[in-house]
Amino acid sequence: MSTFDIITDSTSDLSLELRSKFDIDYCKMEFSAEDKTYHASLDWDEISYKTFYDSMRQGKRYKTVQVPVKTFDDVFRKHLENGNDILYIACSSGLSGSYNAAKVYVEELKSDFPGRKIVCIDSLISGMGQGSMAILAAQMKAEGKSLDETAAWIEENKLFFNQYGSTESLEYLKAAGRVTASSAFFGNLFSVKPILISDLEGHNLAVKKVKGRASSLNELAAMTAKYITTPLEQTIYIGHADDEAAANTVADKIKELIPGASTELYVIGPIVGASVGPGTIIVFYRGKNKKEQLNGN
Repeated sequence: MSTFDIITDSTSDLSLELRSKFDIDYCKMEFSAEDKTYHASLDWDEISYKTFYDSMRQGKRYKTVQVPVKTFDDVFRKHLENGNDILYIACSSGLSGSYNAAKVYVEELKSDFPGRKIVCIDSLISGMGQGSMAILAAQMKAEGKSLDETAAWIEENKLFFNQYGSTESLEYLKAAGRVTASSAFFGNLFSVKPILISDLEGHNLAVKKVKGRASSLNELAAMTAKYITTPLEQTIYIGHADDEAAANTVADKIKELIPGASTELYVIGPIVGASVGPGTIIVFYRGKNKKEQLNGN
């Protein structure tokens, strides 16, 4: 009887410790600057996160690439050849082409592995929202749930995986095409900080604008406290793009608003980081359906 393996990609931001603990593999995306291309390792094998974010502060811009087909081939075949099925939890299709590329490639694999099953899920989120889905899938697998049961649960519940984020500068979102040049200029001029969520189609959407860094960090904590459900039964992940002090500020505020809350800090990986820029803070948790947040309920 076959079992199934859980695979995600570079935008999941899962640490080596978490990947080892829950037996999760991932497909590496790529990023580049000038003439140098890097594999988007979540362990920062080819470039340290300090060097990466410092270089962005000094004006370097990185371009990102979805998971290459060859990487899908290498990683998927490894698991299929071991006799296991695959659950691939992909970065939001609103942010990356990896999900659609995987769906196309899976059709090519069927003839080589007629007895195996590969299920691809569009997470409609990135970062530790996506990573948390993979962790919960691993826990369901450990409880004896089948691939189909696990995939169905993730599909039915993925809109309850939420994020609130704020960038230190709008320049990187402008470069990534997330905001207009004029919005970025006037936003930076007046120190306006957008509060970003992932919407129903997996795009990043500004739902509120606040003035000043301190206000934005307080707002991340306040909105997390407002929309989180079962806060004492989960870990609240706080990602930072080389600003641990700001992440700790948000963690402390969350614990003030939610006594007993468990938080964990991590460094935002290179793919997400290239789009949002240094100083960004993102909070991930399971909470109310995204529809409620978009409606302001």
